[in-house]
Amino acid sequence: MNALKYVRRGLGLAAMAAVVGGFAAAPADASPVPPTASAALSGTWVNVNSATRSVKQVVIAPTRIGSVSVDAFGACTPTLCEWGRVGAIVYGPNVSAKVGAVFQSRQRFLSGGKEWSRTTLTGHVVRTTVGLRLVLRELTVFEDHSGRKNYTVNEVFKRGEARKVRKNGFPVPGYTRGAPPAMVAGLLGTWKNANSGGALAGIRITGTVAAPVVTAFGRCTPTPCNWGPSRGITYGASISSVRGATVLAPYNFGFKKSQLIIHYSVVNKKPRLTVAEFNEFTDGSGRANYAMTETLVRP
Repeated sequence: MNALKYVRRGLGLAAMAAVVGGFAAAPADASPVPPTASAALSGTWVNVNSATRSVKQVVIAPTRIGSVSVDAFGACTPTLCEWGRVGAIVYGPNVSAKVGAVFQSRQRFLSGGKEWSRTTLTGHVVRTTVGLRLVLRELTVFEDHSGRKNYTVNEVFKRGEARKVRKNGFPVPGYTRGAPPAMVAGLLGTWKNANSGGALAGIRITGTVAAPVVTAFGRCTPTPCNWGPSRGITYGASISSVRGATVLAPYNFGFKKSQLIIHYSVVNKKPRLTVAEFNEFTDGSGRANYAMTETLVRP
């Protein structure tokens, strides 16, 4: 059996077992702060790759506080596996944004009342020459000691026929380490923002490929602000990946939470990091949650 197909089938069975066992919980609303969700997010989205072994469809619906709920449907046979509806956090392009077209949801999967896996979904809507598209990133970790490694996948969705949401999922507020593959060694070292005016001044990745530590530096004056160390969580391209080129670094500053999703690649023989930054304000200041993507290079 294809490994990723097995994963999707497992997610579906775990979610169904939880509902049968009476463990289903109502979806959690995101913090009632700006921005409100763009109407472009809502609807049923279908993967443009009909042969995908990952998420086939996603249903995004508005909530009473201006956010959205998200329900994903995995590639199971003979019917798709419904993960269950969970609340999501909406992000705009900056702290003063009133409307946002980026979201993040996090949920866990249970079997016999015990958590065995977690998935983070991040998505954003883009306008293309063939219409609106939803770009979705999935980051999944395993906690069942099965030997399956954390993995990440990026896919594109188009609008499709409406699908009914039938159950609630299990939202979670944070991240767990799971079973990370070894980090690609090229990530180690010091990186600077290719944009001298970017929000991040740079990143330093230390530790080992088995236990990476991320230290981020914000753009402050007269010197960069040291965010401090964060234990990185590594993801590969599949559940059998030995090495992973994506690292998630979560931060909690008290007044806000931030997550950096860092991906290593080599372009024209030059290494670079693509860093997606998600910021959620928790201090009631009214500042909008915001997300951005920046490119970092070697100094």
